[in-house]
Amino acid sequence: MPESPQDAQQRLLSQIAALEQLLEAHELTVIEQSERLERESEELYTKIFDYSNDAVLVAHPEMDKFVDVNPKACEILGYPRQELLATPISAIHPDDLDRLGAFASSVFEHGQGWTNELTCVTKEGLRLPTEISASSINLSGRNCVVMLVRDISERLRTDQALRDVAVLEERNRLARELHDSVTQALYSLTLFAEAGLRFDQRGDYEQGTHYLGRISETSQQALKEMRLLVYELRPMALEKDGLAGALQRRFDAVERRAGVETQLEVEELLDLPARLEEQLYRIAQEALNNSLKHSAATAVTVSIRVDGDKARMLVGDNGRGFDLPAAKRSGGMGLNNIQERVQALEGTAEIDSSIGAGTKILITIPIRPSQPGVYPSPNVEVAE
Repeated sequence: MPESPQDAQQRLLSQIAALEQLLEAHELTVIEQSERLERESEELYTKIFDYSNDAVLVAHPEMDKFVDVNPKACEILGYPRQELLATPISAIHPDDLDRLGAFASSVFEHGQGWTNELTCVTKEGLRLPTEISASSINLSGRNCVVMLVRDISERLRTDQALRDVAVLEERNRLARELHDSVTQALYSLTLFAEAGLRFDQRGDYEQGTHYLGRISETSQQALKEMRLLVYELRPMALEKDGLAGALQRRFDAVERRAGVETQLEVEELLDLPARLEEQLYRIAQEALNNSLKHSAATAVTVSIRVDGDKARMLVGDNGRGFDLPAAKRSGGMGLNNIQERVQALEGTAEIDSSIGAGTKILITIPIRPSQPGVYPSPNVEVAE
């Protein structure tokens, strides 16, 4: 029997009602799931925030205030939570206001940032060197910064201990070089003088003159190496004169007095981390020492420039050059020292040399390394 219009309408209304019940139940399920996920996210955030080993501070730089801080931040800075929230950001970084403003602007521009150049002052007035990773976040229409702050005092103390060890190793190296080069040269001078005297007594003036020439050559080389060792014993001029000034002092004190022409090309307004400048100077020093001792060069060039996020340094000479594959196999010519320094800085060293064609060494090093602490700041006060 065909369905009447009334029955069909009633069936349709029943289906609609059932569908509404299903939609309502689904909506309630979605809301419950959303609320559960929100609760779980809040719990996860709270656990990360409260139990982080790093200090976490949410700051509003424009208002000079903290929006939120975790327990580790209170522990490091020595403030109760409410007192720290009421403390201006500028009171925590009183010595670095310009750098703090520049860092915040950079974070807002790029979305994130990292620095190890800001010092935090605790409630007791202790200055802590810090490493800060930050990202920008919008909270209720306000531009804020989330900062993960780590106290690096212990790391700097370790770095200083390593530098002290490096100084001792450098002194031992100089002592070995003094013995191996200058002492050997003086011994050779004695032998040449005795040989020349014997030939002179025999009337063989030609051989006597030959040994006089050897005495002159050996004494000149000994003088070069002695000047080099004396210069290396002096304190570096980096802190006072910067990288360009220190290299120019080196040229004036060593190469030019040895009769070697010098050329220094450094970009104007070169702004590199202090530790990177120190390492570049050490690498240049190693390369110049090799040139002075082994290449018989009459001209050397050092050029330094910034290329994007990398610093590039080229050290070249017009000396006799060397067999590069053979030198790499033997580890001679100071190449190992250069390679080790560069690799420690996450950089590369490209060496181009052949017999009779001089030598060029191109050093490329990232200005901001991927691993924090590669260039620890050497000029911040370390908390005792």
